[in-house]
Amino acid sequence: MRESHLHLTTSKLEKTALLLCISLSIVAFLFPELLTTNLQPVINDLLGLLGAPFFILVNLLLFAVIAIAVSPIGQRKMGGEHAQIEFSLFGWLSMLFAAGMGSGLIFWGVAEPALHSVNSVLKQSLYANTQTSGLALTLVNWGAHAWALYAVFGLVLGELSTQSGNAGDITAPVINATKGVINRGWQLKLSFSIKLIAIFAIFFGVVGTIANSTLLLRKGLELKLGVESVLLSGFIIISLIVILYTVSAKLGLKKGVQALSKFNVFLAFGLIIWLLFYVPIKPIIDIAIGGTWDYIQLITTGTWQLESVLKNPEWANGWTYNYYFWWLAWGPFVGVFLAKISQGRPVWQYIVGVVFVPTFVTIIWFSVFSGSAIAWDQTHNAGILAAIKADYTQGLFVFFAQLGWQGSILIWSSLLLLLIFVATSADSAILVIKELSSSNKNMHTNNSASLYGWSFALGLCAFVLLVQNNEPLNRSVAIIGALPFLVIFILQLVGFIKEFVSEFKH
Repeated sequence: MRESHLHLTTSKLEKTALLLCISLSIVAFLFPELLTTNLQPVINDLLGLLGAPFFILVNLLLFAVIAIAVSPIGQRKMGGEHAQIEFSLFGWLSMLFAAGMGSGLIFWGVAEPALHSVNSVLKQSLYANTQTSGLALTLVNWGAHAWALYAVFGLVLGELSTQSGNAGDITAPVINATKGVINRGWQLKLSFSIKLIAIFAIFFGVVGTIANSTLLLRKGLELKLGVESVLLSGFIIISLIVILYTVSAKLGLKKGVQALSKFNVFLAFGLIIWLLFYVPIKPIIDIAIGGTWDYIQLITTGTWQLESVLKNPEWANGWTYNYYFWWLAWGPFVGVFLAKISQGRPVWQYIVGVVFVPTFVTIIWFSVFSGSAIAWDQTHNAGILAAIKADYTQGLFVFFAQLGWQGSILIWSSLLLLLIFVATSADSAILVIKELSSSNKNMHTNNSASLYGWSFALGLCAFVLLVQNNEPLNRSVAIIGALPFLVIFILQLVGFIKEFVSEFKH
């Protein structure tokens, strides 16, 4: 009887979530002004209200995961004492990086540090070098804070205490936090609501990423092949992405997600090595060292009251705070995904792998791509920074176009890398959505017909956003589900702490 009730509940959840996501996509397509004139201002107001407190919370979580790594908890295993490691170290790192934010690094790799150096928002009395401070601000948006947030999600769902539920159970910490406060019937309703909000957060977070990435891919087709039709090129690109992530999700973790992730890592490092043959190394080293130093200074002082180091405090709402709620939107699926693929690894290794390795790679990536672009522009007066200031989707192409035939190879390789990075984020998200919305808790299974429904829904909603051709709108839509999920996340933290307090008492 209990299994039957569970099956009916999860079936209802899946149908409800899928129907709502598709319905919202259709409404947005038919009435686009609802997005631009109504939704976007509301989200901006909420960011102004919640952004700074949430950012301080993420600061605390960054230092908390470092403390956990060196504490006795750092010696425990993800998934419990008897959990076994399933994936190789390289396969594990490849999957977590590809799922976490690989596509964003391609989109912003050249553009964001350069944009922040041209339009410096940090007070020059505190950060005099606009190039290194531009990289530092980019790293605040993309570095250790974001990965620490992901790491916390994985830890909360990683079955670390003897009081934990099943690894990857997104509702268990909240139910634990509310024990003694609400009865079993209300706990079931709460569990349903948690999963529904989590699915919304994941869905729209990934949709925003697909739409954003498609802007860059479409710009590449326009510049390289002369395809000017927004709808035609966008439809072709999104169709390719949908096919890729659907096939990958259908193949499962080992044959699909892991294989694509490994390919992407090889291609990404190949791009970096290739580029280093044709650009000066010294400017890259200088901006990497100076930017990292400014980044450390920002983490230890400026990020605790970010508005105090900004020329315009409102800037944070559209960039840093928006990014952090975007990471929160991805947190449910990245957290579940990390909890599943990290089984058997000691917590200290998990934290090093999830927080510090990706942050180091992020520093290298932005330093190489943006640092070399800035240096090339200054040396050759190539107009790269002016192009980025006018339209940041052009930066990558204007820069690589300076490198002759090698640049053409780099452009097409970057577009391929972006395409697959988006797919490796979306396939992981679909697997987690399927798990959340069904009674089957095995992420390896791939015989659910709902996979095609979720694949179609993601593609449809991304195409609706692409028609608007509005990158800030993509970022706003990406955090729709994250704003209500913030309450759930706080309850998860309370439940996680409560588990350890209860364990230590016994």
